[in-house]
Amino acid sequence: SDNQSNDKTASDNNKNMALVWTLPEGNDELLTCSESEFLKQLQQRFGFRQGHFVRVGKRVQYPLNLLLAKEQVRRSLVLMGNAAHFLHPVAGQGFNLALRDCYSLSAILDAAANKEHSENVSIGDIDVLQQYVEAQHLDQLATISLSDNFVEWFSSSSKTKSILRNIGLFALDVVPGLAPVLAKRTMGLN
Repeated sequence: SDNQSNDKTASDNNKNMALVWTLPEGNDELLTCSESEFLKQLQQRFGFRQGHFVRVGKRVQYPLNLLLAKEQVRRSLVLMGNAAHFLHPVAGQGFNLALRDCYSLSAILDAAANKEHSENVSIGDIDVLQQYVEAQHLDQLATISLSDNFVEWFSSSSKTKSILRNIGLFALDVVPGLAPVLAKRTMGLN
């Protein structure tokens, strides 16, 4: 899918904002249409939660593809963050995952460094680095799946998915404690 990043101002709140609008491939008309047409379509799609949009900055299009490294570790080498798994930028999950990957790797390297002196273990040994891959495997799979599903659910034109998506967003607003639980999950704090 493609996204366009745009600066816009909501006159009701006089805010500057950035927008990532994910669209199916080949949906280039929003990139080339007039500013007034773009604003009309944006307002129609987004609603008035942030007020009335009055201006848009430069529109840019980027193709988005999920890319996963076949290998994340070799002796004395670790791929992390976007080098290991390039995710859709929805909700900043690639960045959050990279932070959790760093934390996990540092804990494993610290434990290996403590063993290094007594057991002739090097922190660059493939067995040590493979522990990191195994420790992060489920977190990486869950985050990749969550990111891909967000994109699918928010870019789908299916009426069923649209209704379920809107119910889910409504539930986040009205069910006490639901939003913090989701936020903690996406930050890896659960």
